[in-house]
Amino acid sequence: MSHTKIIIAIIFVLILGCIGYFAFTQTAAAPQEAVMTPSTTGTMDADHDEGTAMTGPVMTVAGGQATTITYTDAGFSPKTVSVKLGDTVTFVNNSSHDMWVASDAHPTHTDYDGTNTMQHCSKGANTNGTFDECNPAPSGTKYSFTFKKAGTFEYHNHVRASDSGSVTVAN
Repeated sequence: MSHTKIIIAIIFVLILGCIGYFAFTQTAAAPQEAVMTPSTTGTMDADHDEGTAMTGPVMTVAGGQATTITYTDAGFSPKTVSVKLGDTVTFVNNSSHDMWVASDAHPTHTDYDGTNTMQHCSKGANTNGTFDECNPAPSGTKYSFTFKKAGTFEYHNHVRASDSGSVTVAN
């Protein structure tokens, strides 16, 4: 190999190394603080169905703020949150398995807007802003959804449907 080609190859490798270094050392902005409001506590059936009452701590967040729900091997925490119309809820997968957040009822995901998974998950991506991640995502990933409808929306992990929770959206 000529001397010029070797120098070009070294420069190329150095540029790729710099790009990789900066891509992996970027830090994400810290989520805003949320206030926990205690509510009644209880247990949830292992096999959650649509219509099952959900009890436990409720997180209430002032309008315009982000809410984070963490998913672990024990399920979603907090299980129940209250937000304002237009707020965004971010689901963080800290479990050892995949997470696919979707509105009830399992497996069709029709409760948020009446469309089913086949209608709103075209080619593996959510195409109309409905409450469905549309794909299983590995540990360490996040899914965010902005609620544009008021009401109480129950959700589950499509991959492990007994893991569930609810989001209450106020005007």
